[in-house]
Amino acid sequence: MSFSVNVMPYGVSKLVTLASPALQVTISTLGATIHSVKVFQPQQKRWVEVNMQYNSRDEALADCGTYFGATVGRFAGRVGNGRFVLDNVEYHTPKNAGEHTIHGGGNAFDKKEWGFVVSSNTEAGVSVTFNYTSPHMENGFPAELACKVVYAINKKSPNALRVEFLADITDTSPADATIVNMFNHAYWNLNGFPERSPGQAWAQAEPVHNHHLRMPNCDLVAETNSSAIPNGKLVQVKGALDFRTGCPIGKGIADKATLNRDPCGYDHPYFVSGWKPHGPLRLNAEVSSPSSGIQMQVYSTFPCVWVYTANNLKEGASGKPGDRFARHTAVAIEPQQLPDAANWKSFPQSVVRRGSPYRETMVNVFSVPSAASKV
Repeated sequence: MSFSVNVMPYGVSKLVTLASPALQVTISTLGATIHSVKVFQPQQKRWVEVNMQYNSRDEALADCGTYFGATVGRFAGRVGNGRFVLDNVEYHTPKNAGEHTIHGGGNAFDKKEWGFVVSSNTEAGVSVTFNYTSPHMENGFPAELACKVVYAINKKSPNALRVEFLADITDTSPADATIVNMFNHAYWNLNGFPERSPGQAWAQAEPVHNHHLRMPNCDLVAETNSSAIPNGKLVQVKGALDFRTGCPIGKGIADKATLNRDPCGYDHPYFVSGWKPHGPLRLNAEVSSPSSGIQMQVYSTFPCVWVYTANNLKEGASGKPGDRFARHTAVAIEPQQLPDAANWKSFPQSVVRRGSPYRETMVNVFSVPSAASKV
């Protein structure tokens, strides 16, 4: 199989598939969303789906809080109490998570139809660029913002998905500055997701308790309350939060005292040690499944990586339409800005000003024994 790009209808949206001999990635124009990721296992000569996905565009539109694979923004993660101050002006954002704003508020980037341009048959590989212009004061955020997300598979690294997030204030924007946190909210299960069974029911994926997670560059975690709102402090990892040398996710997933989450599980923002603004890619996390042998390494230029084990999905979901997704059957490894950063000067800030665009990169490298990859 060679490198290729394919575009298919998805309701009134489109699905764009980037393919290499080792990797197939399908992205929806609704939310610039990763819809499918398939990894080729050479020994078994089969493709394994490792990305949790919606069944249809209507299901994606109806979603109220999982954000499977979506590009989230304008300021994803948390904005505490739905407010922030920028250049001595106070702004208010919609509270869609109790008293707080999460992932840009309701009807945010994940629910927008993005334009796209594909690039194929090049020496470099295949890519697709999605674009969306966020209006001034959309969901309370100032400035008109031209946003792009570029997904690419390069010929030098056919088993790596490279994602670039770019945002720039337009020349016609009424405001000169805003805050930005754009990232991708993919959910992974490297055991593999089963194919749909007859009668439209879905066999449940195995829990990710068996996944081995290693985060050698994450010595610190943002201290948060039970709602995952930070207090501005970075503290040393310990106990169930310490993945520096690696261990199974299931080892500490039920440690309520340490994790402080209900339902229990991981939902925590780690600081990437050695991070520098506009610095190079750094290893954020390495996760692998002993049952499939598939490994994923996540590199990024972001200061933070959030680990979330799908705690808010339903326990004991049936697999039928509307009841398909079960708790702890996926893990999100999300490079991003630190949560609520605009309200904590102790955190790296993510302010975008006219002429100084936002640019961050994430690379997910999947283990394919026959094709070693370079970042």
